[in-house]
Amino acid sequence: MDLNYLANLQKQWAAKVIIPPDDVVYAPQPDDVIFSLDIQYVDNTAFVGLDVQRYSGELMGTYVEQISVDVPYVPQFFCFREGPPLLKIIKSVQQHFNLKPDLLITDGHGIAHPRRFGVACWLGVHTLLPTIGCAKKTLLDYQGVLGKKRGSCLPVYLENEMVGKVLRTQENIKPIFVSPGHQISLSTAADMILNLAPRYRICEPLRRADQAARAYAKGSPQAGNKVCSISR
Repeated sequence: MDLNYLANLQKQWAAKVIIPPDDVVYAPQPDDVIFSLDIQYVDNTAFVGLDVQRYSGELMGTYVEQISVDVPYVPQFFCFREGPPLLKIIKSVQQHFNLKPDLLITDGHGIAHPRRFGVACWLGVHTLLPTIGCAKKTLLDYQGVLGKKRGSCLPVYLENEMVGKVLRTQENIKPIFVSPGHQISLSTAADMILNLAPRYRICEPLRRADQAARAYAKGSPQAGNKVCSISR
């Protein structure tokens, strides 16, 4: 695995990422369809969860797929391991269930990445869709003391540019790290994640995708008949 080659590839693809000013390219609408994605791994098998809901809150389904991976996990190069199986389930759900996303949310980073190209950017560049990265840990340092109240946030900078936000979605609960991946502004991305997280630290659709992937990896793909397996 040539990390210098992959680092250069990240830099090249980062030049294709578009992060617009507020609401210039994408402003969410109640009927917008959101695909939220997460993965659990068992050795070299990815158990991928994809949740579908409208921004208004209407639940449209949760799907899982089992996909083999051959790229090892290397910090900061996560997109090359995670991106292909995420893209595969997106295409599978579009093909088999005729669902078309207006926005993607994935567990991981967007431009809040040392080379400005996390997995959310990878997905955005490959799908040309607005994409948000929502991570549990940061790859970049940030300054300041985050307020304890829900909605409190701090900026994350890279080379004097704000590339992400530390966001507290629940009072006195650990924050999450939000950054845009493609075709969406940082403020819109953070506002959407907060709106989609009324009860828990992790936003509802990403939480459902995570739960579905975990259950599938443990051998219960139907999870009470609420989850549809699309693996062949």
